[in-house]
Amino acid sequence: MWLLERRRRHLLFFSLAFAAVGSATIVQFALWPPDIGYNTIVSAMLYAAGPLLLVEGVLARSRRSMPLGLHAAWFAAIVGLLCYFYYVDNNLQVRVYVLNIGMGCIILSGAWKLRDLVRGNVIDRAMVWLLLGLGLTFFVRVLLDGSSVPPDDVDAFFESAFWIWAQFSMSLLGATLGLGLLVVACADIVLGLKAERDTDPLTGLLNRRGLQGREARLLSVARGKPLGIVACDIDCFKTINDRFGHAAGDVVLATFAGIMRKKLRAGDIAARTGGEEFIMVLNCPLDQAYSLTEKLRREIASAHFAGLPADFAVTCSFGIAEFHPGEGLWDAIGRADKILYAAKRAGRNRTFAEGLQLPSAA
Repeated sequence: MWLLERRRRHLLFFSLAFAAVGSATIVQFALWPPDIGYNTIVSAMLYAAGPLLLVEGVLARSRRSMPLGLHAAWFAAIVGLLCYFYYVDNNLQVRVYVLNIGMGCIILSGAWKLRDLVRGNVIDRAMVWLLLGLGLTFFVRVLLDGSSVPPDDVDAFFESAFWIWAQFSMSLLGATLGLGLLVVACADIVLGLKAERDTDPLTGLLNRRGLQGREARLLSVARGKPLGIVACDIDCFKTINDRFGHAAGDVVLATFAGIMRKKLRAGDIAARTGGEEFIMVLNCPLDQAYSLTEKLRREIASAHFAGLPADFAVTCSFGIAEFHPGEGLWDAIGRADKILYAAKRAGRNRTFAEGLQLPSAA
């Protein structure tokens, strides 16, 4: 999958994690290298690399990472302790505890770093719980069967209850984790395509289709609290394109959208529904929507837009309507649009609100 979609770097980490743990198991089964000490070191390095790569992949999926120094510290601690408990104080049982608890701690540390995703979408939550469950199994495994591991008999180790259950659980968990990661990867791709479909590429805001897709959720929200519907239009935008070119017009649209995005609060939505036409759905009553929109209007009027003369002011007009329970979203947008055109007829660079038809000064 990574070869087909190389931008998704986390898929490469997932692949390398499975390769590392699978190779470690083969090293143990095949007893290669045949020297038990070397075999311990090689398998320990591969086993330690597995959860580190897995955690780095999960973090990379959320555009995060684990510091390289922390990777090195975990790796050195696990491999170093295993070397100590072979060459200095030979104890196979302690090595089993060190390896399993170390791997479990690495995975749980990744789940901790992503704990904020439990408030994310269903895929993000599934990823956190998948990591948490996987990390805990390493602790459960040594607590239940770790005592069956002989302290210094390698041949007896491969016949112990711990080894048998370890291989069974790793096979089962490996298949489950693999399928889970495939589901996550496919869901990410589908959601990414959906986001591209619903997003205006120039401004990064929702497009008309994206706004329509959120209508059901907005109608549900409107049953319990007021919503302000704001229609916006950049004044004389055709003049900007004609005088300074379409590239300058695109910069104006992108800059305008950036200013708008910064003013939005949690629960607010903004969309570009036409060339220079925008809609905001504000999670607040009409008077608060008016106050927020007025601040936005003033900030845009005083902003400098790259590609335009310093003395050239970009202005916009707003029309605000309050959403009425029982009506459709586009009905409310239609009312806001009529109020917007009243503001433009009154001289542009104004904010008009339903029931508050007071032109704001430029």
